[in-house]
Amino acid sequence: MRRFLALTSAVCLLAVAGCTTGSTGSDGSAETVEELTEQGLTGLVLLHRGFEGGDPETDQVLVFHDPQTGQPLHRIALPEGAVDPMAPDLPVHYQFSADWQYFVYAATEPSAIHIAALTDPEDAEGAVAGEGEDADAVSYQPVDAIQASPDEVLSTPVVHGERLWFVSDITQDGQPPTVMSVPLDAPGGTPNQEGTLALGENQRPSDWALTPNGSLHIRNSVPTTQVNGAAGESLVVRRTDESVVNATLNVNGTQWQTFGGGVVWGDGTAVLRPDPALPEQTETGAYLVAVEGQSHTSTRLLETSDGPVLQYAPSPGRDAVLLQTEASWFRVDLEEGEVTETTELFPRFHDASMDGYPLVVRWAQEAPEDADASPGDEASEGS
Repeated sequence: MRRFLALTSAVCLLAVAGCTTGSTGSDGSAETVEELTEQGLTGLVLLHRGFEGGDPETDQVLVFHDPQTGQPLHRIALPEGAVDPMAPDLPVHYQFSADWQYFVYAATEPSAIHIAALTDPEDAEGAVAGEGEDADAVSYQPVDAIQASPDEVLSTPVVHGERLWFVSDITQDGQPPTVMSVPLDAPGGTPNQEGTLALGENQRPSDWALTPNGSLHIRNSVPTTQVNGAAGESLVVRRTDESVVNATLNVNGTQWQTFGGGVVWGDGTAVLRPDPALPEQTETGAYLVAVEGQSHTSTRLLETSDGPVLQYAPSPGRDAVLLQTEASWFRVDLEEGEVTETTELFPRFHDASMDGYPLVVRWAQEAPEDADASPGDEASEGS
């Protein structure tokens, strides 16, 4: 409770609007899973590692922020150490079910994929009412696991629809890792073998992602296509099911690439940032590119901002996008891919991770069962 109140106070000082807790529990959190579900889990969802300056290994919390003011609406504690406390660009949006009921994560020593579920305080293992900072709050608690066999390493869990995807690597057989999937509600059965991660430079397994409709994209197995554009521009993409998953845009000598931990936008569209491997580049903002047949269009976002876009969260209908720079969060409204309005919202948040800011999970605007059909939230990598 103390940590959440500290975060609330900090956001009130930073946000452009006034701040109230506005939730069920005494600390701003719903007291039961049923209450939380009835209230609706919406907002800009960020995963804080080192919640309000806490330990990034043990204080990992999912926070739902008001997308207009930044005010924290709900927070849900994760199992300790569920997310790498210092790694950048983690595609954590992969790890939560669309209805927020499940969170999946990989563990080592021993290797396993764990499934955690939203759990009432009295049902949490070791929880005693009135004891501990989080004893009166809903949290994610482990409920099932997929254990690795001897000489096997399991990693990269992904939830898509009703299935759980992950990577299996038999370390002693010299073969590339395999992408597997199982039903989320029955993970103990025999998994489906979905694809093999082709080995690339230095025998590194290929990056992979799922398209919004759940098709497997293995980067090293997908050919590149060069797409025509305006004078001085060249765009190279990799596509699966017409979704641009990887893209590289060259504009007058500057290279822009898809985000390592960002969602797949879908429908031939992608958000690009200045190539992070070339720190000497000082470009600001981002590009929104859309592939149409053998040509493409590119739209600059936040060109006059304080620096490059570091994270983004599209709306479910892809008619707007939230963008984080080093200093602030912005909202960009779109109509048929064109920018109609740009608004600075609130200062960016801080945590105790290596990058110093929480990881974006999703911009959740309404309950999944009430939402119109829209592209999913999946990960992408540079082309």
